[in-house]
Amino acid sequence: MRSNRVRSVARTHIFGGRTAWVMGLVLSGLLVFIGSRLRSSISDRADTLPRAPAEVLSPASPKVPAAVRALVEEVLRALRASDRAALERLVLSREEFCAALWPHVPPTPNLTCEWVWAAYAPQNSEGLRRILREHGGRDYTLLRIEPRRIVSSGPVRVYEEVRIIVMDEAGRQRPLRLFGSICDLGRIVRLCSFIVD
Repeated sequence: MRSNRVRSVARTHIFGGRTAWVMGLVLSGLLVFIGSRLRSSISDRADTLPRAPAEVLSPASPKVPAAVRALVEEVLRALRASDRAALERLVLSREEFCAALWPHVPPTPNLTCEWVWAAYAPQNSEGLRRILREHGGRDYTLLRIEPRRIVSSGPVRVYEEVRIIVMDEAGRQRPLRLFGSICDLGRIVRLCSFIVD
């Protein structure tokens, strides 16, 4: 059953058409959906441990932890070198997504981590190709990090719609959206995805 679903997603991605357009809309909002699910107050399933309620924090004075800044610096180094493999190591793996992030997303009937991952992965890969095409080889210096909001649920903290302010090679300040959100999973900090909505 699962392999049929994955094949169906792959077929949609390859062959395009109206179904691909609909899937694109669904996938582009996927991590926004996860953030909104973290913020929602939907009751937990009876067969799971109670989850801590989500808390939305104001980024009015956007002081981000050193680990988040270090991650963004690594992104810029990898872009400078046009190093796709290094960028892939900075984004959530399937195991991290399903084991560390998914348990803290309030449940939605008929939506499993495996299905979401199978749908999300091609869009993430396309986002990575886009930033390498547009920013690979550029020498940016990080000035500051500006998340639109910060959502906290249990040990997970998600910095949503992150904009970074950089200085380019000509000394000009530029705001950039290179990736979607940043996931602080307690022990590790990763890019949630390269999907920029």
